[in-house]
Amino acid sequence: MGVSYMVRGRTEAECQQALDMLCRLLGAVQTTRPVNPGGLGWVARAVPGTTDAPDLEVRGRVMQ
Repeated sequence: MGVSYMVRGRTEAECQQALDMLCRLLGAVQTTRPVNPGGLGWVARAVPGTTDAPDLEVRGRVMQ
């Protein structure tokens, strides 16, 4: 199993903004769009850009 990053936010927009910044600063690739599981806050994930990350544009879709 490789490295993955998770960001959390109070809102979907806050979560996406943090994810965008993480991806830009670390060269990571977004793997999930922000989701709000159980109403406990928004989360999204990314992986380092040097791994076998999905080639698909994931914003708006959840990757599994």
